[in-house]
Amino acid sequence: MKEKLWTVSNTLSLSRIVLMLPVIYFFITPGLHHREYAVLCTLLAVTTDALDGYFARLLHQESEIGKIVDPLADKIGVGIVVVLLLIFGDIQLWFALLILIRDFLIFLGGLYVRKRKGIVLPSNMPGKFAVSFVALTLTLAMLQYRMFDFVESISQAMSCIFLVVSFAFYIRRFQRILTVKDEQPNP
Repeated sequence: MKEKLWTVSNTLSLSRIVLMLPVIYFFITPGLHHREYAVLCTLLAVTTDALDGYFARLLHQESEIGKIVDPLADKIGVGIVVVLLLIFGDIQLWFALLILIRDFLIFLGGLYVRKRKGIVLPSNMPGKFAVSFVALTLTLAMLQYRMFDFVESISQAMSCIFLVVSFAFYIRRFQRILTVKDEQPNP
C-alpha cells in the first residue's frame, strides 16, 4: 500500500522548511525588528512541529514517510538557524558543531537502521528535552536581549547535557536494534 505524502501532518512538517525562507531573509537583511520577525517565523515553525504529530494521530495519518519528514524538517530548520547564528557571531563554534554533528549522526544512524531493519525510529524523551533547551537557547541568541544572558547561559548548559545524554540513548538503541537477529520464517 502506497502512503500519501500530502497529508495534513506531512504538509505541516514540510511547512517548517518553507518557514526558514523568511527567517533567512530577516537575518541577512538589515532592518528594524528583523530579529524579532525571524523569531516569530521560527516560533511558527515550532508550532507546526507540535501540530503535525497531533493531526497525524487525530486523523490517523501516522506514516513511515511522516516519521522521516518530521525529524528531517526539524534538523533542516535547526541547522539553518544554527548556521545563521554562527555566521553572525551569536553562538560559539563548539556549540554549533555539537548540535549539527549530533543531528547529522542521528540522521545517518536512522537511515542505516531503516535500510538494515526496515524500521523508522521515533525520537527519545531526552532528545525532546534537548530540542526544547536548544530551541530556547537559539531563540534567546536570535533576540540578542542582554537581559536574558543568564537564562541563555543556563539553557545552553542544559542543551549540552541533554544533547549528550540523548545521543548516548540513540547509540544504545541503534546498537540494540542492529544486534537483534532477524527472525527467520518457519518452513
